[in-house]
Amino acid sequence: MAYIGTKPTVGNFQICDAISVVNGQAAYTMQVGSVNVLPETANHMIVSLNGTIQKPGGANPSFTVSGSTITFASNLATGDVIDFIQILGDVLDLGVPSDATVSTAKIVDGAITSAKLASGVGGVDGISSSANATAISIDSSEVVRLPVGVLRLQNSTTGTADTDGLLIEASGNDVYINNKENADMYFRTNNTDRLKLHDNGVLSAVNGIALGVGTANTASNVLDDYEEGLHTVALSDTSGNVTSIVLNSSFNQLAYTKIGRVVHISGTLVISSFSGTWGSGVLRMTLPFTTADLTDQGGKSTMSVGTYNVDYTTGTSPYIQVGEGVATADFYVSGDNTTGGKCQPATSGQLYIGGFFIAA
Repeated sequence: MAYIGTKPTVGNFQICDAISVVNGQAAYTMQVGSVNVLPETANHMIVSLNGTIQKPGGANPSFTVSGSTITFASNLATGDVIDFIQILGDVLDLGVPSDATVSTAKIVDGAITSAKLASGVGGVDGISSSANATAISIDSSEVVRLPVGVLRLQNSTTGTADTDGLLIEASGNDVYINNKENADMYFRTNNTDRLKLHDNGVLSAVNGIALGVGTANTASNVLDDYEEGLHTVALSDTSGNVTSIVLNSSFNQLAYTKIGRVVHISGTLVISSFSGTWGSGVLRMTLPFTTADLTDQGGKSTMSVGTYNVDYTTGTSPYIQVGEGVATADFYVSGDNTTGGKCQPATSGQLYIGGFFIAA
């Protein structure tokens, strides 16, 4: 069949399956691929009967259409032939494109605007947006920028910015990281906790902080301990002749600060009373930590001590001698060539102590 003029090139063109004429029947079902088809109107069809194109509409049409049924103006008879029925679709208006027919090339660059995107960024799973301005941008260097300066990471869909999740906010040149859950914050490497910011503001490092740069992060260069507090002192006689030495409850503690292995101590001790008689022993004081073994580094270390109303058997210049691998120190005075004189207190003696030692 030839066309006079330009053949229509736009439309969903379909040729119906062959239809067998039934003598005395005017109505027939139209199918394409054994599936019923629904033309837009009779004017969207080209029907050939016995080699003649049929008039679709207007006055005295040759056929009418209802759904997928075509009805000829009069019953067909044996020998009539329905040559073909072509359904044009809408040749003036594309209408709704067929499924899977719109390709990227069919869309003009820049044609898709935010007005055409549904709430939730066009239905991208897991992402929703109610922003009324540019909220996130990515530049040519793959840098993600947040113009509004706030990033909230919530660990549940029901949480709010004030009660749940992590808030990162930039204000001027300052950056604030706020954990909204009143819980500890962890920093991890290799899937292992390394640094911990406690909810009370204390920062701790699991393996200590290296003092130095480069390869200085070895065990000998790591600061892994800082402590401070009060040590309640107990005094004794090394010979055991003095069975009880009682300290005034208001002056029985030494303040200490431990940085790494160095322990600084200071304070005043007041002896209220003691039982027994001093003999060959010396006054001994407990320490807050066990001392290091410094035998190969010069042996025992000393700390200073000032006294009031304390008896000495010989010599002057009292001092405290710190041993190795113990949690005690002994009181002596200089005066001989060996261990010095014995420091033996009288009732109500006062000891003013200051100095440091190396802990184990």
